Amino acid sequence: MGAVCALIAGPALAQSLQVSYPTDGQMDCAAIAAESGRMDQVIADANMQASKAEGSAKGAGMAGTVAVEGMLRTGVLGRMPGLGQAANQMSSMARQRAEQVKAQAAETINTANTRKALLAGLYSGKGCDAAPAAQPAAPAGF
Repeated sequence: MGAVCALIAGPALAQSLQVSYPTDGQMDCAAIAAESGRMDQVIADANMQASKAEGSAKGAGMAGTVAVEGMLRTGVLGRMPGLGQAANQMSSMARQRAEQVKAQAAETINTANTRKALLAGLYSGKGCDAAPAAQPAAPAGF
């Protein structure tokens, strides 16, 4: 049941991410590249949180099943029938929370991917991917 509590009380995904910011046009090539790298990290973090939420929900479901089965075998469930319902509700809450976290993660990933596309356009538009201009060669013999 600890996994259920951790899942329910866990922090939400990254703070709100926007596709563009007013200062994007002022970034130089290095800042654009760094921000694109940050978007990769945001995507990785969102994927990790979604995976953790799914694992926690599965663990909570298994724990609920084991708890109900144990209560059945020991006869506790017959004396206190509400315990089984409580275990099932906790498992259901964990699954719902996992779905919320996965939906948030998908939204974050979509926004980060769109931002990366915008950054790629800025990078290209500023000529960041162009080869540096060749330096004139010194005359021979001097």
